Amino acid sequence: MSRAAMYNETGGPDVLFVTEVQEASPGAGKVLVAVEAAGLNPYDAKARSGFIPSSAPFPRRIGGDFAGSVIAVGEGAAYTDGTPVSVGDAVMGRASGAVAEQVIANAAEIALRPEALAVEVAGGLHVAGLTAVSCLATVPVGADDVVLVGGASGAVGLVAAQLAIARGARVIGSASVTNHEFLRSLGVEPVAYGEGLADRVREHGVPTAVMDCHGREALDAGIDLGVPADRMVAIAAYAALDELGVHNVEREARTPENLRALADDIAAGRIVFPIVATYPLDDVVAAFEALESTHAPGKIVIMP
Repeated sequence: MSRAAMYNETGGPDVLFVTEVQEASPGAGKVLVAVEAAGLNPYDAKARSGFIPSSAPFPRRIGGDFAGSVIAVGEGAAYTDGTPVSVGDAVMGRASGAVAEQVIANAAEIALRPEALAVEVAGGLHVAGLTAVSCLATVPVGADDVVLVGGASGAVGLVAAQLAIARGARVIGSASVTNHEFLRSLGVEPVAYGEGLADRVREHGVPTAVMDCHGREALDAGIDLGVPADRMVAIAAYAALDELGVHNVEREARTPENLRALADDIAAGRIVFPIVATYPLDDVVAAFEALESTHAPGKIVIMP
């Protein structure tokens, strides 16, 4: 037996509880991982609240991002390069119900964790990191670009902004004023959220691309500033996709190879990926309360 965070009804963070669960043995192509860190994402809160509907039976587990150590290997379990997964491997990735002491994952969807990467960073990297990588795969940028990143102090926006800067682009990032100095330290030119965003962006220059990593405010500003719809990408503004004709973020770049490459960049200090706070599994309610409130830039991570 191991323990996992679960819920029997949709609602606020207080519907979550920690209970014992019986873990199955990993089937063919799967591995059982002892979870050392599990990052929380806005998607997790939306699913738990019922904002994202699900037909899955109750009780439901929660979470997806994780890092940990392999403790059992199913038949034929191998990384995407064909290397067999071994018991004791330090891995990271995504698997359903990862806010737990143990989780079963598809071997082809995990990557080896770099030794120099802190486990809490690895545990919160998959969704935010690969969504940011996907933004740049959807709308590639380079040295001739000025990129407006909406929600630049969020986990996805932080990585997307730094990846764009690494490719030579100038980045203008919208964020709350309290996060502007942090963004400047990364090379981002910050502007405040809210009404008049397009005018504030124009003072820095006219963007050639927009990556909205929060809602749709940056997309609307991009339209006002004359950015072509095919040079704009959204990660959550689903209603704007048809209305404005912008790109939904593509998913083909969400691979274990890209996860490992991003992890290597963070371990080497080329990309900053801050952790706001860590919580034990028993404090899962408090962790989600923190996730769903205003907090400093970075990830909130459960460490079972």
